[in-house]
Amino acid sequence: MGQPVGQNGIASAGWDRALSAALEATADELAAGLPADAVERALADALRAATEAGRYADAAELARALEARQRGRAATVDLSAERVRRAGRAGQ
Repeated sequence: MGQPVGQNGIASAGWDRALSAALEATADELAAGLPADAVERALADALRAATEAGRYADAAELARALEARQRGRAATVDLSAERVRRAGRAGQ
C-alpha cells in the first residue's frame, strides 16, 4: 500500500506541514498588520508554540483570538485625530 493520505488527498505528513505553515503565516500576517501590544505578542507566541506542538485545535482558537483582538483595535477611533478632523470641517 502507498503513503497514508490526509485531508484533500495530501499525504498526512505534508498536511501537517502545510497546516503548520498556514497557521504560522496567519500569526505573522496578523502580527504585522497592526502595532503589537503585549497581549497580542503573547497570543502570537502561544500560537507558534501550539503549532509546533501539533495542537492545531488550540492553534486555531489562538489565531481567532488574536484576529478578534486586532480587528477590535482596528475599529477603535483615535479621539484626538477625530477631534482635529471635526474641528477642521466645522471651520470651513
